[in-house]
Amino acid sequence: MAVRAHRSIGEVVQLLEAEFPDVSISKLRFLEAQGLVGPERAESGYRRYHERDVAQLRWVLRQQRDQFMPLRVIRERLSAGDLTDEELEAMGEPAPLPRVDPLRAPDNNLELTGQELTERSGLSVEQLAAMEKAGLVAPRSRRGRPIYSGDDLIAARLVARFLEHGIEPRHLRAFKVAAEREAGLIDQRLSGIGNSEFRAESKAEMIRLGEDLRSLLLRRLLSRPLS
Repeated sequence: MAVRAHRSIGEVVQLLEAEFPDVSISKLRFLEAQGLVGPERAESGYRRYHERDVAQLRWVLRQQRDQFMPLRVIRERLSAGDLTDEELEAMGEPAPLPRVDPLRAPDNNLELTGQELTERSGLSVEQLAAMEKAGLVAPRSRRGRPIYSGDDLIAARLVARFLEHGIEPRHLRAFKVAAEREAGLIDQRLSGIGNSEFRAESKAEMIRLGEDLRSLLLRRLLSRPLS
């Protein structure tokens, strides 16, 4: 049986809703009416979305969510041909997450409301609340409402990726507990060291050793036959 080279509008919604929970058939129709995507039409009138159409939709939705780019500007970029086939092909996959350096200070320069955090991460309000309950974000309070940092945004995007594999925020509390124990062990070792340069070098090496040991143990455990 031949494999279809296109998807229906309903199938595209199902494909995108993990990253964009508020996507809907009506929203895709609206974006089409705004000239932001142009799916092929069958003789029956049904829309046929090919891989390039889906990749373009991902890009459009990410510009709205992450860059707050107006639809007019997005349409102008598309009309100008700013995006190459290679860029659109790369957009077919989830955006790469930044690597986190544990030696750098937390990113507190970015300040987001809860609504902004959910819009940028693709999480629902309920999923963000579950993250807070599990201690995976550490919002600050300002005028009685929580304000989230750049680190909170990274954590939310990581959780969104875990959710794609069926792993919920409450399951990830084990990572927080393990990190707290590892940080406590390193802090205990560093407490008696007065030389700041040696302390920084020692911290860096212990973090690297911990990452290597954790990866080694995971490799050993995950190589076991599934029961």
